[in-house]
Amino acid sequence: MKKYIIWDWNGTIVDDVGIALDAVNDMLREQKRPEITLEEYRRAMDTPILRFYEHFFDMKETDFDWIAERFQSYYESHKGQLDLHEGVKELLESCRQQGCHQIILSSSATRIIQYYAELFGVSDYFEAVLGADDLLAAGKIERAVEYFEQNKIPRDETVLIGDSVHDFEVSHTLGIDCVLMSGGHQDLQSLQACGCPVLTSLRDHSSLGF
Repeated sequence: MKKYIIWDWNGTIVDDVGIALDAVNDMLREQKRPEITLEEYRRAMDTPILRFYEHFFDMKETDFDWIAERFQSYYESHKGQLDLHEGVKELLESCRQQGCHQIILSSSATRIIQYYAELFGVSDYFEAVLGADDLLAAGKIERAVEYFEQNKIPRDETVLIGDSVHDFEVSHTLGIDCVLMSGGHQDLQSLQACGCPVLTSLRDHSSLGF
């Protein structure tokens, strides 16, 4: 049983891939470019996020600051559709009852995560929210390393739960185990190529021992 659970937020705790896709398509329509499908979105997902947008926008003509601001604006316009992934609350409660320390590590802005965590009634499960200070989705690994060093978190007692190849890369850099979940922001084939356990739903967690 792991004592520390590092949670990704977008696509792992909150089921927001549909909203993110809608926001991207809103921007594409604004620039009179072809819309994309969910499958195209998941296959192209990458970190840093600039590499994702290079698939669908002419970055020589489109300012990335504009993309970051417009994405957040369109995302907010669809926020009424936002919800937790099925099984999240049950797993959070199960981990708390077993004495786990639970932490959010995300590329999203801290204030946005805190707002929605409170809205969905899950904020009390987390000891810390390691989010970004801006909307540019940068510095996830650096923030994690700093937090681990400051709090002397034992790597062998920690697991990261996420939905992307980047989450696996973060876990590898930190020297901790990783569990990925499909149904988020990246395609199943890319997740399986990481070589770590991949769940189809957080309801399947019992087979992993936590």
